[in-house]
Amino acid sequence: MKIEVYTRPGCGYCNHAKKLLDNRQLTYVEYDVYQQPEHFEELQTRTNGRTFPQIFIANQSIGGFTELMALDKSGKLATPV
Repeated sequence: MKIEVYTRPGCGYCNHAKKLLDNRQLTYVEYDVYQQPEHFEELQTRTNGRTFPQIFIANQSIGGFTELMALDKSGKLATPV
């Protein structure tokens, strides 16, 4: 299951999302849109989301940290969406 997390510096919700994934020992790819501006353009083509983080699981946008936490609480985080 491929997990991608688009982040920006100083984003508390980004840090919480990465910590949750780390705690669940789930591997993810992080794209810092400030250090890698090409990923910001890529993100805009993948979703209309304007907040950070933007999280994709198996190439599907799940939203941000709130949605990630809901998936975790429902027990569905470890299974593909």
